[in-house]
Amino acid sequence: MIAQRRRKLIDLNPLVFDQLSFEARRQNVSLKRLIENILEEAARPAKGEFGPAIMRMVGSAKPTSGVLEDIDDDRLRYLLSK
Repeated sequence: MIAQRRRKLIDLNPLVFDQLSFEARRQNVSLKRLIENILEEAARPAKGEFGPAIMRMVGSAKPTSGVLEDIDDDRLRYLLSK
């Protein structure tokens, strides 16, 4: 299954726009592609870290009381303590 891409209109201050445009020309890529590459790299989890989807699942398991000891699952309590 191919993930559907989403569009988002963003505003950049002129200095950032100029710097990104310069870097895109230097790399011989379009400004759009450069920005996409930067965002995709920033969103990619580092080795040994959890990705955003897993973090959302773990975050949804946090107890409403905010007390980790209220969690019955030892493994989940351990993950949330990190």
